[in-house]
Amino acid sequence: MSYKAYNDYELIYMVQDQQDMMALDILFTKYDKFIHKKISQFYVFDSEREDFYQEGLISLHKAILSFKDTYNKTFMRYFETVLERKFINLNQKRKRYQQEMDNLVNEARYMPICVEEQPSEHYCKQVFKSALEEAIYDAYFKENQKIPSIARTYQLDPKQVYNAIYRIKKKLTQTP
Repeated sequence: MSYKAYNDYELIYMVQDQQDMMALDILFTKYDKFIHKKISQFYVFDSEREDFYQEGLISLHKAILSFKDTYNKTFMRYFETVLERKFINLNQKRKRYQQEMDNLVNEARYMPICVEEQPSEHYCKQVFKSALEEAIYDAYFKENQKIPSIARTYQLDPKQVYNAIYRIKKKLTQTP
């Protein structure tokens, strides 16, 4: 059975209105080489060729289901537009991904490697000048208590607890 004997409009009508799987298969066979041709125009890596082909088949299926002949455009041109837009989007995603990976590699390459030690009890007592900051440090960072609980325990306003935590964080990051 030769697919050239069928008109695109007839096949699309059979797929859209009658859900004819034979017509869908004929359209897939007919546009298979066209999808490969478009893939080769986009200079796709061999490792990504199969992914692009699958996306092309998905785009063909969507184009078949969404095509309307009232727009005075042939199905071939409609599908070509849909396919090119899809491949352009895939290419842009691939480029963005490559740039993100390159940025991460560069960051990792030039970032100094340092191992931070956990601050000891003696170290923390030297950093904090007030007993309140030391108590809030113990409650919030070591015991993982919630801010409302700390505020009730020390009879403070939650805003005061937040401010103390901010000062503690600032002091811990400033000290070597």
